[in-house]
Amino acid sequence: MGDGSLSQDEIDALLQGADDMLSPSSTAPAADTGRGRGLFPPSELNAIRDTLNTAVGSVAPSLSGYLGGRNLRISRPFIEVKHQDAVRGDFTGKYIQVSMDYSGALSGRNLIVFNYSDAGSISSLMMGDDRGVPPTDLSEAHQSTIQEFTNQLLSSMATHFSGSLGSAINTTPAILSQASGGGDLQLPLGADLVKVTYDFAIDGVLNSKLYHIMDTNIAQGLSSATGAVAQQVSQPQAYQAHGGQVGISPVKFPPLDEGIPPSVGGNISLILDVPMTLTVELGRTTQLVQDILGLGEGSIIELDKLAGEPVDLLVNGKLIAKGEVVVIDENFGVRVTDIVSPAERLSGLQ
Repeated sequence: MGDGSLSQDEIDALLQGADDMLSPSSTAPAADTGRGRGLFPPSELNAIRDTLNTAVGSVAPSLSGYLGGRNLRISRPFIEVKHQDAVRGDFTGKYIQVSMDYSGALSGRNLIVFNYSDAGSISSLMMGDDRGVPPTDLSEAHQSTIQEFTNQLLSSMATHFSGSLGSAINTTPAILSQASGGGDLQLPLGADLVKVTYDFAIDGVLNSKLYHIMDTNIAQGLSSATGAVAQQVSQPQAYQAHGGQVGISPVKFPPLDEGIPPSVGGNISLILDVPMTLTVELGRTTQLVQDILGLGEGSIIELDKLAGEPVDLLVNGKLIAKGEVVVIDENFGVRVTDIVSPAERLSGLQ
């Protein structure tokens, strides 16, 4: 129109174009991974990442003991929420997978995936090879060590999560199998899964990645737990904001002996009926995992005690005496030959 105004047809065309821009295209790709595919907002993904990072950080030092004392670092979890098919497409090589189910406060399946070579290095370290050289093929013994390593990892993480949630988490025995590509992965059920990629490093041996695939139910539970902990932490601050300054003074407890008659104090008869465990220790030794796995009927284990040397008597795990083995009728017994002095017992506690 010559006066610069829009006709009704032109207005309808503009409105139609706006509708096309606001409505999603049927051919547009789904939301990219790492942004939750609409299941988790960024704040929840950050909370889950922080929870997982804290859990694996607390578990890694104890797992170092399985690796001959080499420092283990599991860190920097990167979270992606993907369709099952996309997860399978990420794995194109040869892997070792170990699954464990959670139930209780968290419910769902965990799947830990190792690169095949990384699994070989871990098993070699656990079986006494200080170099951590991966074998060409993982024997049954090698696979058993990886299964135990992962069982400890996931069980310890469950214990950590249970403490945050304030409720128990039950675990099933870890199940190990090999995978030649993503098609062999024993993935959790559900169209969408949470895939976590950790930096996984063992000093002087490997610097790689560790993959943790879980049900969205587990991730949602971790997000809820993180929110509950944050709310508990913030409650005292909110109280102070509304209540103003709060005076703080040290707690005073009455003396432990208050209200106890003097005649009772120091009377050991009060605990004479308390049961204690008395153990006779013939000797000890230290063996490699490969030696223990090789034990069978008829195997002989050499201890650190010489023939005829006194055996140790321990009460609740503390050495109190030494003695010699005797036979009473058809039973073994111990004749006490030496009592450990109080000074020696105290030095053993330090």
